[in-house]
Amino acid sequence: MITITAFKWVPPFAAGQVRDHRVRWILNEAGWSYEVRLLDAVDQKSAAHRAKQPFGQVPTLEEDGRPPMFENGAIVLTVAERAGVLIPTDSVQRAQVLEWYFAALNTIEGALMNVAEAEFFLPDEAAKAVRRPQVLPFAHQRLAELQAALSNRDWLVGDEFSVADLMMSSVLKIAVSLDLLKTYPALRAYQERCLDRPAYRKAIDDQCAIIAAHGPGDMRYKEAQSA
Repeated sequence: MITITAFKWVPPFAAGQVRDHRVRWILNEAGWSYEVRLLDAVDQKSAAHRAKQPFGQVPTLEEDGRPPMFENGAIVLTVAERAGVLIPTDSVQRAQVLEWYFAALNTIEGALMNVAEAEFFLPDEAAKAVRRPQVLPFAHQRLAELQAALSNRDWLVGDEFSVADLMMSSVLKIAVSLDLLKTYPALRAYQERCLDRPAYRKAIDDQCAIIAAHGPGDMRYKEAQSA
């Protein structure tokens, strides 16, 4: 049996964004069933969780007979390769898929997360007003470069949706939450194609249903601060 970790609750802006949705998505694409172990803020700090995820994040993936895994990118790629889904058998195309997969995580996500940090996590408006103009131009540069590279293709590599598209379209959800894709019609259309998959919709529905069933009190933030 496969078990993944997820948070019991997150603020509304993060619902549908927490990275366990990527692992849910690839597991759904593979047709592999899984269970979910829900974490609160106390659980995040626990020795048991840190032994599996040294940074206290989600998701992790545990499977009978295999060591636990952390880092959503590693989990998604490993499941895709083991299940033989969304990975080309041709060695050249596989290499191209991998370069785009890591571009999503290394080149695009970092630029977008700098803006998300300013928008959602800085403590006051004055700090946000200083930081956002510093990081926004670079995010737009990366989005423009990605749109130009995609050109008029439906998918990043070849003629079929791949794990590179899964990861890139998930990363672009950050841009959507920041209202940054409105000037990139090709990227908007590309992301809509990627997200129009039953496996994705189920992943998001399942994550959001858990979040909706809980509230801030379930996260035990005060207990975590005093622990």
